[in-house]
Amino acid sequence: MIGLKKILQNKFGKIILLFYLCLTLKQKDMEYKVLTSSSPEGLTEKINNLIKDGWKPMGSHQVVEQHRQNRYSGLQHQDTLIKHEYSISMVKEFKPNVIEVDVAFYHPYINEDNEVDENRKVYDIEGMREEFEYKLDCIIKNAGL
Repeated sequence: MIGLKKILQNKFGKIILLFYLCLTLKQKDMEYKVLTSSSPEGLTEKINNLIKDGWKPMGSHQVVEQHRQNRYSGLQHQDTLIKHEYSISMVKEFKPNVIEVDVAFYHPYINEDNEVDENRKVYDIEGMREEFEYKLDCIIKNAGL
């Protein structure tokens, strides 16, 4: 834990830690599942449970014949039993923690002709640094470091 505190005291250490966190989170950015059921109601129930956990359906559902059996009485065909399988693909995306900092803002400026020019960008280096450090601290606290 002492090493982490030393890293966080240095602004370059914070940047290195940020890149480490981003790379760690990028390694697993998506999960994929195929749900199957023997009935539409069962598939709907499974889909709704996964949607509550942050999963999203990918495409539409599919229906395939899993089994077909012709039934006869003697040589006479009576009926056909058909079993269906319903399926759908589900995806869960993980969003990496990314720090976005406003780099510049437009500031009104009076030019040589005494006209107000609002197209001049002003870079607030101190504000960017403070915003970056605040957001990095939030990520570190949420990650349990």
